Amino acid sequence: MAILTWRFFKDFISNPLVLSLVSISYCSLYGVSDEWHQSFVVGRQADIYDWLADTLGASIALLFIHLFNKN
Repeated sequence: MAILTWRFFKDFISNPLVLSLVSISYCSLYGVSDEWHQSFVVGRQADIYDWLADTLGASIALLFIHLFNKN
């Protein structure tokens, strides 16, 4: 999701740092909303560690983009 978010926002944001922060923030907010929705499903629970894993995964994906992107 982080890679798709980055690809979408790169057409609108030219600063790489701002682009990464917006992409991570978007993925993190999506993770929060996902956890909130899970709290309403029987047998599921919202977990802060799951949200942190979502945010960390997005951060790692964007780190790889910056390391290997030649554009």
